[in-house]
Amino acid sequence: MMQLYFLSIAYLLMGVAFLLSDTYGLSFPLLLSLRYAFRTKRIFRRILITLGLLLSPALAFVPMEPGPTFLGDFIPMINILSLTIWYAFQALRGVGVMQEEEQTMLGATGLYVERNKRNVGYLTLGIAIIHFVAPQLVLV
Repeated sequence: MMQLYFLSIAYLLMGVAFLLSDTYGLSFPLLLSLRYAFRTKRIFRRILITLGLLLSPALAFVPMEPGPTFLGDFIPMINILSLTIWYAFQALRGVGVMQEEEQTMLGATGLYVERNKRNVGYLTLGIAIIHFVAPQLVLV
């Protein structure tokens, strides 16, 4: 489904904007504005988390042709799921529910992405570009 394909690329690029806002925020003020909107607007956080939770299984079961039905767009799906977990971690940490030392899947993934924001941002950008340039590449 083509709409799902473009939505996944847009979600990945939004994640790149959040992840690279610390590195390139002074050069591109839009990145800082997006990060500020994420931190202050609860509805924006909920939309991103809900969209990621809906997009991950959709990418698994409705891949770009000729991809396999079960695996689908596996690497973008994993990346979108990790971005969703990081968004949820950021939202819970901002509210004060999540502690820094908490050893859950949400806490461990969120802390890993938080520590390696720049590298994960570049990786996500690479995945988004490859997914856009070669959408029919099986398993990517």
